[in-house]
Amino acid sequence: MARTPEPPARPFAELRESGLLWLINRVVFHPRGFALALTVCEGEAVGWTLLGDGSEVWKFDGDEDRLFAEVQRTLGEAQGRGAYS
Repeated sequence: MARTPEPPARPFAELRESGLLWLINRVVFHPRGFALALTVCEGEAVGWTLLGDGSEVWKFDGDEDRLFAEVQRTLGEAQGRGAYS
């Protein structure tokens, strides 16, 4: 199989914009009582924090349909590029 070019690194802030941060939280962290949060300094994501203590399930209060559509768009773009192998 031909090797496709590796996609460029993307900024941490795009995790939020792409819906991937929501998906990671929704599937992995929220059911377990945690939330992954980006640390933003002067408009730039510079790190992350794990919030919660595992004692209560987190609930998201935003537009999940919009975020799901963003995840689908992000994954569709990756499929169109082809996997790095």
